Amino acid sequence: MLGCADTDIQDLLELSEEFSLVRYPDQVALERLFRVEDIRVGATSRKSIPALVDLLKPIPDRPGAPFLALVLLTQLSKDCPSNMSVMVESGALEALTKYLSLSPQDATEEAATDLLGILFSSAEIRRHESAFGAVAQLVAVLRLGGRGARYSAAKALESLFSADHIRNAEIARQAVQPLVEILSTGSEKEQHAAIAALVGLLSENPSRALAVADVEKNAVEVLCRILSSNSSMDLKGDAAELCCALFGNTRIRSTAAAASCVEPLVSLLVSEFSPAHISVVRALDRLVDDEQLAELVAAHGAVVPLVGLLSGTNYILHEAISRALVKLGKDRPACKMEMVKAGVIESVLDILHEAPDYLCATFAELLRILTNNTSIAKGTSAAKVVEPLFLLLTRQEFGPDGQHSALQVLVNILEHPKCRADHSLTSRQVIEPLIPLLDSPISAVQQLAAELLSHLLLEERLQKDPVTQQAIGPLIRVLGSGIHILQQRAVKALVSIALTWPNEIAKEGGVIEISKVILQADPSLPHALWESAASVLSSILQFSSEFYLEVPIAVLVRLLRSGSESTVVGALNALLVLENDDGTSAEAMSESGAIEALLELLRSHQCEETAARLLEVLLNNVKIRETKVTKSAIIPLSQYLLDPQTQAQQARLLATLALGDLFQNEGLARTSDAVSACRALVNVLEDQPTEEMKVVAICALQNLVMYSRSNRRAVAEAGGVQVVLDLIGSSNPETSVQAAMFVKLLFSNNTIQEYASSETVRAITGAFFFAYLASSLPGCLKHLLLFLSEFLKKAA
Repeated sequence: MLGCADTDIQDLLELSEEFSLVRYPDQVALERLFRVEDIRVGATSRKSIPALVDLLKPIPDRPGAPFLALVLLTQLSKDCPSNMSVMVESGALEALTKYLSLSPQDATEEAATDLLGILFSSAEIRRHESAFGAVAQLVAVLRLGGRGARYSAAKALESLFSADHIRNAEIARQAVQPLVEILSTGSEKEQHAAIAALVGLLSENPSRALAVADVEKNAVEVLCRILSSNSSMDLKGDAAELCCALFGNTRIRSTAAAASCVEPLVSLLVSEFSPAHISVVRALDRLVDDEQLAELVAAHGAVVPLVGLLSGTNYILHEAISRALVKLGKDRPACKMEMVKAGVIESVLDILHEAPDYLCATFAELLRILTNNTSIAKGTSAAKVVEPLFLLLTRQEFGPDGQHSALQVLVNILEHPKCRADHSLTSRQVIEPLIPLLDSPISAVQQLAAELLSHLLLEERLQKDPVTQQAIGPLIRVLGSGIHILQQRAVKALVSIALTWPNEIAKEGGVIEISKVILQADPSLPHALWESAASVLSSILQFSSEFYLEVPIAVLVRLLRSGSESTVVGALNALLVLENDDGTSAEAMSESGAIEALLELLRSHQCEETAARLLEVLLNNVKIRETKVTKSAIIPLSQYLLDPQTQAQQARLLATLALGDLFQNEGLARTSDAVSACRALVNVLEDQPTEEMKVVAICALQNLVMYSRSNRRAVAEAGGVQVVLDLIGSSNPETSVQAAMFVKLLFSNNTIQEYASSETVRAITGAFFFAYLASSLPGCLKHLLLFLSEFLKKAA
């Protein structure tokens, strides 16, 4: 009987009057029955729903049925998901959509959109295939429907836009313009609904906001008017929320209308605290993504009120404020100083100890931006954050982003010696929290942990603390990462403790990993990295010679090029020991470039004696003398002997001996470079050498003149003949014998005819008689007699 014309139910109406009943007992009975909760949510109601849905179809002889069905279905749907599901299964969505397309009367239209809004509050129903078809009809209601229906349609669309497939569909764009029109001309209640629908449509998809910028009535201008008006704080808060959604789009953010929103938004910050503040802060946070707008926001005095809102336990608000302050502070020292003066650090610390981890991470980022300024980092306010941040690093749930920011803050502060001196934190407070971070899967966290540790370990009290020993293993593992920046930080930390814990570093595998760093051939690798690594390795080698065998020879040779004398000395000693224990190691040293490195040490007069000793050992090796590298050693050695700055006598002796070793090889003695060696050796003999030096130099000259006429000529031209003749009469038997042997070699093979003057002949003859009269050296006399018989024949 529901909804039938009065003429069709005349008997029922007459009975109602006769018994003084309500006029439409069928409607009233159903409405009263559905008030009973057990009936409303029970099986009886669910059985009646299909019939009620069927009444939504327009029937000529039951004109009032659709409206009454709408009222009852609305009553059944409220807070009852099972009833809503039955309605949808019975075709309610299709029926409501079709009914709205017939442009019913305002009251019926409003009731239909109300029911759609209730149904679309269910996520399951929003996913129903028929939900998509309702969007276009709801948009049509927004454009052409009555005021009440438009409000209900906006509320229904708000629910629909929470479904991704609907929000991202092209049909959803059609809702933008009518919603903006309602925003511009509607009542406050309608404006609330329009804003909520637009926020639902645009907040997750800023590109969708392009449609708003193109509509006739610019949404941002309308919002600016609302923000500047005497509207309620609730509406202003909603307007700010829509601003936030719109300002996510770069195009809208760059409009003059967006800039005009800055002043009213900032003015809302200083108003009495309200829920609208969170929306205002979010909108400003989006605006300051634009550099020019950030300047404008700062110029309108937003910093101080933003800092002022950092109190209480509204953590969502605190997060939004911190994000905005981070953007305002970047590259704006004046803003940073303003924040600090406004007490931002103290406000953060008041909240930090109870704040959730996500907020702590945001706070850490804000503190990072602030302490990037050296003046702030050295200030008294920044000093207050050190202990709380170390404590924060011990939280198990504190994520990598927060760890990275917190570590950077601590680095910014504690890299300054005075700041470190101002804190007396124990190793358990500052070293222990860093140890697990050295094994972080995030390399940026590892890097900062190692860097912070390197600053802390500049303090002597922490270097010697037993807790520091626990960091050695993780630091060695960081070295093994192969990432240069990580290796730099780890090596810097190890340098500070190498003298205190050399044995521990070695036993944690430090020798192997440090050796790998030193051997890296990457030309982009900073010299300071391997120099620091060399320093650590040198400390280990100085601690105990037992580690000599663990270091690859190529690494020890590389250490010879260090700028640190102690490192070079350690490497030289290790190489000498290795060569003494294993003769075959000399060849490996040569192949690794030891000869070139040793020659460079001599040239620069660094560690001369030890370098010359090792060089002589290497060049005395027959196999090494046969390699190409030895030829390049002749001129540097000769120059070293001729250098006036060469004062170390033992080094001169060893260098001379090294030349003599070289010229045991006939091929080397015949090279053109050997001429320079002739001059250098004659110079040695002229420079008042020791008897040992004389013998070594003469023996070297003997090797030179034995195979080469050009060398004999070079000796003669350098004045070597007279010098050696003067030595024949030496009181030292070995010197005299070697000098006589040299004279014999020098004037063999008819070379006397080339450069022996009459004075030379007389000098040689005189030397013979002098040796005969003054010496009882049979060796010397033997060589002179053998030579003189030949010499006089040629001289004649």
